[in-house]
Amino acid sequence: MLLSSLALAQGQDNEKIWRDFVDWAKTQPGTGFKLEDYRVKLIDGGLTAAQADERLALIPKLYQESPSHREQLSKIGFNKLYRASNQTRFTPEANAFLVSTIQNLKPGRALDIAMGQGRNALYLASKGWDVTGFDIAEEGLKVAAENAAKAGVRINTVVSRFEDFDYGKERWDLIYFVYTDAPIVDAKYIARIYAALKPGGLVLIDRPFRSLTNPEPWPETEQDKVNALTKAWSDFQIVFYEDTTGIGDWQQTSAPRLEYKLRIVRLLARKL
Repeated sequence: MLLSSLALAQGQDNEKIWRDFVDWAKTQPGTGFKLEDYRVKLIDGGLTAAQADERLALIPKLYQESPSHREQLSKIGFNKLYRASNQTRFTPEANAFLVSTIQNLKPGRALDIAMGQGRNALYLASKGWDVTGFDIAEEGLKVAAENAAKAGVRINTVVSRFEDFDYGKERWDLIYFVYTDAPIVDAKYIARIYAALKPGGLVLIDRPFRSLTNPEPWPETEQDKVNALTKAWSDFQIVFYEDTTGIGDWQQTSAPRLEYKLRIVRLLARKL
């Protein structure tokens, strides 16, 4: 009983430590923050240097151990990024693979997975598509709605996670995953997408993967293996598949986006 009480108390203390850090991160200017600045804040708040260092060592551990913590920090970063007027992390232009794909398609209902600030949704809407998009970043969706109003087009926005969104049944003509972290090789998730598409509907994926010859600074996952997408989406008709290198729409490292080549994998598949 005593050990359980101690563990509970420790957990509560850790949650408070995390909440305090998140509250501070929200107030930082720009699109990021420096842990060294937080160390200064902790010391100014009364902690010793040793105590501040101990706190800073705990924060990455709490981040790694909790999906909800990772999501909170990601949400803060994206909200700041989408409101930044001078950001250089991603292109504001519509994704080239998506643009080329819809050229000869009759407009229908499209679902934008992780819409962000709406660069792709606005393009589709301008071509007559009925577009719905969801994202965890409320500020991104607000920017998307503002941009749609300026452009004189209509889009639908929903604040949601991949896991929680109601994809529906035979609802969409096109579902696209453009530079998202959705679980695109998970069989249960793919089954939800299959059910949500109308017969003949298309799914489009375009995003960076872990390099096979010069690994990126992230751990290898199942989706990074050769032909992982064609195998995962084998219940669909594979219309197009490409595993190549090039300039990405997004840049996750400090390197200038236009000077850094990524391994990019693209898939277009049709529900039979």
